[in-house]
Amino acid sequence: MTTLTTPTARSRHAVQRGFSTTYVRLDLSRVMRNRRATIFTLAVPTLMYLIFGATADYGSDKIGSADTAAYVMIHMAIYGAILATTTTAASVALEQQAGWTRTLRMTPMTPAAYVVSKVLVALTVAALPLILLSAVGVATGASAPIGDWVAAVLLGWLGSGLFAAFGLAVGSALRSDAATQVLGGVLTLLAFAGNVFVPLKGAMLTFSMFTPMFGVSQLANYPITGGVTAYGDHISLLVCFVNIAAWAAIFGYAAIHYYRKSTARQ
Repeated sequence: MTTLTTPTARSRHAVQRGFSTTYVRLDLSRVMRNRRATIFTLAVPTLMYLIFGATADYGSDKIGSADTAAYVMIHMAIYGAILATTTTAASVALEQQAGWTRTLRMTPMTPAAYVVSKVLVALTVAALPLILLSAVGVATGASAPIGDWVAAVLLGWLGSGLFAAFGLAVGSALRSDAATQVLGGVLTLLAFAGNVFVPLKGAMLTFSMFTPMFGVSQLANYPITGGVTAYGDHISLLVCFVNIAAWAAIFGYAAIHYYRKSTARQ
């Protein structure tokens, strides 16, 4: 009797085959020992929130159900989470230099399982800036309904996971220390283009809908704003979901493709 296997079942099996919780735990321990990178991902978004949110004259103005300070805090927390997931995953460049990924290819771990492992590690690290910014926001008087606040933070945390695949793709493609240096500038540009740092309107807002950070940032703010931007434009949930799904597919494919290509060269 022949058993038929659906594409979904095959994809799930590819991820499960070779996946190791021990590898995830050890990789997380290694990442957390890089204190310079950890401090950077915590300090930069926190400082930006203090300057542009907590101490700004407009901090008490209302945006949706929150004040502007809380609105800015969520945006900076999302940026910090994305910075953490991307740079954490991009450390694959150092692993390739050391020949570690070549060793992994001789184990049962598949490229899909490797990508999932990196995403899980990156998401764990990404929780740190979200927790810190939330604590700083409370300490500085940022105001939002607790349910909306928690929902925004959780959505931002989950959404930042797709940038782990982006970091993995860049790290696998460049295969050098330059990967993390390039990502710093790229993420800053994407934050400006994605309506994260500066509220956009008109043609710039339309353009931002096609950029990677837009969907994540707008979805995270939805519990507070209901999809309404700082300038009164309304963004539907469908736009957010399509943006996230499209970039998740692009980044996921690129991560697996460049990982396979880079290890094949070793």
